Amino acid sequence: MPLPERCPKCTDTASLVACGPGVERIAEEVAERFPGARVALLSSDLVPSLLEMRQIIGSIEAGDIDIVIGTQMVAKGHHFPRLATVGVVDGDLGLGTADPRAAERTFQLLHQVTGRAGRVLACGRGLLQTYLPEHPVMQAILSGDRDAFLASEIRQRQAALLPPYGRLAALIVSARAKELAALVARDLAQRAPAASRIEVLGPAEAPLAVIRGRHRWRLLVKAPRELDLQGYLRLWLGDLGKLPSDVRLTVDIDPYSFL
Repeated sequence: MPLPERCPKCTDTASLVACGPGVERIAEEVAERFPGARVALLSSDLVPSLLEMRQIIGSIEAGDIDIVIGTQMVAKGHHFPRLATVGVVDGDLGLGTADPRAAERTFQLLHQVTGRAGRVLACGRGLLQTYLPEHPVMQAILSGDRDAFLASEIRQRQAALLPPYGRLAALIVSARAKELAALVARDLAQRAPAASRIEVLGPAEAPLAVIRGRHRWRLLVKAPRELDLQGYLRLWLGDLGKLPSDVRLTVDIDPYSFL
């Protein structure tokens, strides 16, 4: 959207300033600090075609690029023999999500990207920015003890009855009007059948709250593996009746994404 003249909250004028650690802003700082460096940006938003992406990657592999700035896509599937140093900005950002697999995914990503440095021609070094240095993920990356992290993660999932020790189902209510989506989601939660070992969490706005103009609210159902989760959902949703015409309800059993 265009930059508004006034702040929507306080109505002050000329008070909004662009911020954030996006790749373009990091590129601005790199250009200021290393004016002579040859820089490449790798991001699906900035590279329009696969052919151009391959050309950039080829330049990096040939040693024609000094500094690579990119999103998490640089961590996967690429081999840069001359890469000696890797830096991760806001490395703990993925830990602050509602995804039960957040720690596992963050560990995997950080392990992949820091492992890109020093594979062939140089001694590798990884620099990781975090506000949570004591977090088990950060400690595991620092020590290189993957097995200890996995054991800790398994214990936490078992205690919380999360997969693979429990089952989940996500219910997503969406509508063009935010108030309508929220109203239907709250009504849906109130209609959930009582069950001693099944827990209904929410509703809450989805992390991706708006997609293609539709506002999204989520409920999460948690149950032990031995219970009939699908049967519970059939009992619950079978008596729901007709939803408003603009409302969509999506049910995702054993969800992989929590966005």
